[in-house]
Amino acid sequence: INSLIPGKGIGTLLLEAVEKVAIESGCQKLVVITTNDNPKAVAFYEKNGFTIAVVRKDIMEEYRKLKPEIPLIGNDGIPLTDEIELQKAI
Repeated sequence: INSLIPGKGIGTLLLEAVEKVAIESGCQKLVVITTNDNPKAVAFYEKNGFTIAVVRKDIMEEYRKLKPEIPLIGNDGIPLTDEIELQKAI
């Protein structure tokens, strides 16, 4: 989710819609992935019932081999190094 106007509840509505479809489809969990330079995303997902399941340390080095345009520095000048997987049982 890339919110152009944060704090209006649009991300929460989208997440609720996804969860509804997932439940109707028989899914047992939702999984989202973000990066270490995005603490706002981690907080958003945790606020919505997700928990951190896996942190893939230094994985961005591997991803850059496939996609070299991934920057070394991410949001707010934070080195972009890790991937964070969050999960929610439904």
